[in-house]
Amino acid sequence: MSNARDDKILDAIFSGDYSNLAENPDVAAKPTPAAKYPPPNEHLLQQLKAIEEEAVQAAEREKDLQKAFDTLSNCFILWPTYASAYNNRAQVLRLLGRNEEAQKDLDLAIEYGDGNPALLKQAYTQRAVVKKALGDLDGSDRDFGMGAKYGNDVAKAMVKENPYAKMCSAIVTEVMAKYQPEASS
Repeated sequence: MSNARDDKILDAIFSGDYSNLAENPDVAAKPTPAAKYPPPNEHLLQQLKAIEEEAVQAAEREKDLQKAFDTLSNCFILWPTYASAYNNRAQVLRLLGRNEEAQKDLDLAIEYGDGNPALLKQAYTQRAVVKKALGDLDGSDRDFGMGAKYGNDVAKAMVKENPYAKMCSAIVTEVMAKYQPEASS
């Protein structure tokens, strides 16, 4: 006899949507405050977002990645645990080919972003890409799984491409086909 968790696992295998496998199914829907690292006040948050926007413009419009990196680094003077800036700076570092540094920034983004599903889905997925580039395939798979858990569509697609998930899905499909009633002709 199967339980609700078993049913969720089978649904995930057949649908390819692994986001419902989180221990707390509301994890992607409800942000929870991170008690360990409280967010900045609203005024400071607006300043930090303005700095991030300036960095995005430097990277996208001016094609000046070093300026974008330096601008994002200014966020940490104002708020050393500002997870969003670590996530964005990691993207710049990846574009600069500095994957080891990008991974360190993503580690911090994940630590400081605890309780923020919107940030975590991006940071875990981005870290998965970095780990894959660095040759850590197991770590990459785990991070893609976490990105999928938090609702990132790219991570969900990568989890579907996981050969173990494909093999499991094929085995379950084959077994289920054996027990399907034959259609009468």
